[in-house]
Amino acid sequence: MKKIVFATLPLKKDIEKRNYPVEGNALIEIHEPIYFAATSALAGTLKPEDEVKVILLETEGGENAGKEHAKEFEEELNHFNKAGAKISCEIFTSTFNPSKANLQFIFKALVRKLEHGAEIYADITYGPKPLAFFLFTVFQFAEKFFDCSIGNIVYSKVEFEKGKIVDGSEMIYDITPLYLMNSFTNMIEAPSSERAIQTVEALFEE
Repeated sequence: MKKIVFATLPLKKDIEKRNYPVEGNALIEIHEPIYFAATSALAGTLKPEDEVKVILLETEGGENAGKEHAKEFEEELNHFNKAGAKISCEIFTSTFNPSKANLQFIFKALVRKLEHGAEIYADITYGPKPLAFFLFTVFQFAEKFFDCSIGNIVYSKVEFEKGKIVDGSEMIYDITPLYLMNSFTNMIEAPSSERAIQTVEALFEE
């Protein structure tokens, strides 16, 4: 199966491997220290016939450590590629500039990375926050025009207190339901705002 992975890269040099429990989808949890949440999402699902195209989103700015981390990402994913899937990585570089022209440049470039029928993943842990919004939009474009399916959208977090990491605060969140919620909202049709709210409340009933 064709898989496309979009992963934002850190701007700073110093990141550490950590053990991350997973909130929301225990099936993607691994029990080894890692740098990137995308590794957790993919490690247990790769198959020999898979072709994985990784788009590493580097942002110029900060300590400009993107290319260094791109190498770490590729090494880490290959380490967990026990199935022998075919993996290729490429770097897409943009500037830390939320101007209209730059946002249009990024969007046009990312949709060109799509392929028909692919399963798409994203790791939005690092980098400028606008990239996360971009990927949601790219995913909707992919579903509508490329017949793509959504794998996992993941985000890893740690908490700091007085410059030190709070023990036990490490976590990877599978935020795919947030994307699906956005897609559902776009599809809702209701005669009034109250009926729309009732539809959403019914969806969230357990």
